[in-house]
Amino acid sequence: MARSRPVHTLLATVSNPLLRRIARVLQLSQAVALVLVIGATAVLADNARRYGDANDLVAHTHEVLDHLNQLRSSLLRGGIALRNFALVPNAEALQRLRAAADDARQTAETLESLVQDNPSQLTVAAEVRSETLEITGWYLSSAVIGERDGADALRQGLDARITNDASKRLRQLLDKMERAERALLAARQTEQERGLAAVKRSALALAALFIAFTVGLFVYAGRLVRASDRDMTQLATTADTDVLTGLANRRSLERRARELAGQPVSIIVFDLDDFKPVNDRHGHAAGDAVLRAVGRRLRAQCRDGDLPARVGGDEFVLLLAGAPDEFRLAQIRQRLLQALTEPIEIDGGMVSVGASIGYAVGDGQTGFERLLELADDMSYEEKKRRKLRTPLRA
Repeated sequence: MARSRPVHTLLATVSNPLLRRIARVLQLSQAVALVLVIGATAVLADNARRYGDANDLVAHTHEVLDHLNQLRSSLLRGGIALRNFALVPNAEALQRLRAAADDARQTAETLESLVQDNPSQLTVAAEVRSETLEITGWYLSSAVIGERDGADALRQGLDARITNDASKRLRQLLDKMERAERALLAARQTEQERGLAAVKRSALALAALFIAFTVGLFVYAGRLVRASDRDMTQLATTADTDVLTGLANRRSLERRARELAGQPVSIIVFDLDDFKPVNDRHGHAAGDAVLRAVGRRLRAQCRDGDLPARVGGDEFVLLLAGAPDEFRLAQIRQRLLQALTEPIEIDGGMVSVGASIGYAVGDGQTGFERLLELADDMSYEEKKRRKLRTPLRA
């Protein structure tokens, strides 16, 4: 066995169709999931926007109705304050009158601004504001008359106003605006409900689509994973096994040595003598047959826990758990040599090979590489002693 033999091997790149299919499925699922998320976000955002717009319109209509009621309330408070002043003139009633009049005017102005987007309502609101200004102006002027001319003069003006029903037109305008707004509110609430229903439908449809896609992907991926698991198990076995002999390879041997680090182990190494002539005379098929036979014979000499490995062309290593003494290893070496030198049947005849066997005993303190080197040295010396060996007989 040559001193300069390499101690590492290169792992060939494994091209696994199942792994490629899984990768493609993952890429496709990510792309589809991204499209679904983007699509779902777009649809939900659009429906949510429409629903939000409908909510805003409903809230706006409620605001208009609130201002209509507030205007009625302000005018009513002003009228009551004016009548109270006519009955019992006092500063408090006058203060309430002026506050109600100011509130009515502001409310009418706000009401007009709220219906700017509705031309028909805007026309009515402008008339409402005009009527409100007229009525509140009369409220304030009547209060001045009462203060200046007395309660009798104020009551006469009030009686004439009540008889003519001066606020009738304003009430009609307010009722007209309210009817229009309530009709608009009903339509907008219907649109709001439709928007909410659209949001729910789109969310459910997208959820169902996503669930169906996920379940389908899960089922398909499960089949791929199960198939890949079988294939990967086979690949893992292949990665740790010498394909030709079925023995462990160098990778598996080194891993086992790391597992036994710190424990007593023994190493037996050998390469085959007169192996090259087998290849030269009988071809590589015959050489492969010899290597397979050597692998079988080596495995037959092993105990449970021992690891036979092929680490090169015709190079073999036997890792023995535990540390038999030198005498026991010498016996194992002799028995192994006898098994290996038995004739081997090949296509076309019988051949025999020898082996240069070396060994080393470890006590748990010596590293695996050092033990391998010591056994290799012994094998090398054995090969030199056997260099005058009788040539291979075919």
